[in-house]
Amino acid sequence: AVEHSFQRNLRLTLLTFEVVGRIFTGRTSLRAMSGPIEIARFSGMAAAMGIIQLLNFMALVSLQLGIFNLMPIPILDGGVIALLGIEGLMRRDLSMRVKERIFQVGFVFLLCLMGIVIFNDLAKNLPILD
Repeated sequence: AVEHSFQRNLRLTLLTFEVVGRIFTGRTSLRAMSGPIEIARFSGMAAAMGIIQLLNFMALVSLQLGIFNLMPIPILDGGVIALLGIEGLMRRDLSMRVKERIFQVGFVFLLCLMGIVIFNDLAKNLPILD
């Protein structure tokens, strides 16, 4: 069971990276991204199918959020790791002012991404926006 779980999580992780890559290269539409409204809708559907499906869906959402958090976007953990790596390669710390600007850009990027995702959710669930 542990090996099966590991293999399944590995497949889902690779699939998540593939989809993110397709979105950033334009091979998949941004409309494929779902946010809190769609997650709630799918949670309800999974719950209606039974506890096992709901737990599987919750595990998938948790895995995808963890992967997203490791993306090299400055304000996320992956961005902090990347920034530390850059500082390590440079063998010096970046100034606080530079770090603040980098994190501000990351924050604005995340706000824009959140706006797109929420608009997609609304468009999928409100026929007037479709």
